[in-house]
Order: sequence, then C-alpha cells, then structure tokens
Amino acid sequence: MSYRDVVDVLLEQHDELRRLCAAVERSPGDEKARRFDDLVEAFRLHERGEQSVVHPAARDSSAAGNRIGLARMTEENSIERSFEGLRNLGAGHPVFDRAFTPVYRAVLEHLTREELDEFPVLRLYVPVQRLHMMVGELHDIQVMDAA
Repeated sequence: MSYRDVVDVLLEQHDELRRLCAAVERSPGDEKARRFDDLVEAFRLHERGEQSVVHPAARDSSAAGNRIGLARMTEENSIERSFEGLRNLGAGHPVFDRAFTPVYRAVLEHLTREELDEFPVLRLYVPVQRLHMMVGELHDIQVMDAA
C-alpha cells in the first residue's frame, strides 16, 4: 500500500493553483473577479500551510534547505502583496489583465522553484515518516486558517 506524503499533497495543490491562475486569465467580467478571489484564497491557505509546516522542515534540514526556505517565503510575501494590489485595483479595471500577467508568471515561477529546489530537499533530508505526518499538520493548519 502506498501512502501520500506532504510533497504529494503540495504537488496537487500546485496543480490547482495553476488551474486557478489560468481560469482568472481566461474568464470574463464578474467571473474573473470570482476566480481571482478563489485564487487568492487558495494561495493564502496553501502558503499558510507551507509557512507553518513545510518551510520550517526544509529550513531545519540543511544549510541549503534554510536558504531555499527563506527564498520561497520571500517570494510568497511578494506575491501576496501583488495580489493585494490587484484586489485594490479590481478585476473589472481596464489594466487588471495587464497587471495580472506578471503576477501569474511569479506564481508559476514560485511553484516551480518549490518543486525543483525545496521538495527534493524535503525528500532527501526529512525522514519518510515525518513527511507522512506533515500531511495531517498541513491539513489542520489549512482547515483552521480557512475557518
């Protein structure tokens, strides 16, 4: 029997974030605003879980893991500030799409960096049992933060 670990769960969440970004880009009018709100909330919950559970594990694993975890947290904070600026602008604003494009790109680059840099560190340095336990911790943080 195969059990999912926290990296598997995060990869599924990354796929969902990519789908939500694409949905914002291609949606019209009020639907674009709804999709954007969905994206912002999904990103927020995803990152709260990572910041509470995943990045600390990576940072504690090695010097490289520490650098990688800090870099990802810096990117996350920048993306969240960009989302706030877009939210203040409003999805109906004539420049929203043009302003969303670099944020979309930043999200994709951030997710890819986690997948290429941070997730391998977790799988290399964090014991398998711990990676499995982190699934429950991640879930609990995200559920509590969504409430």
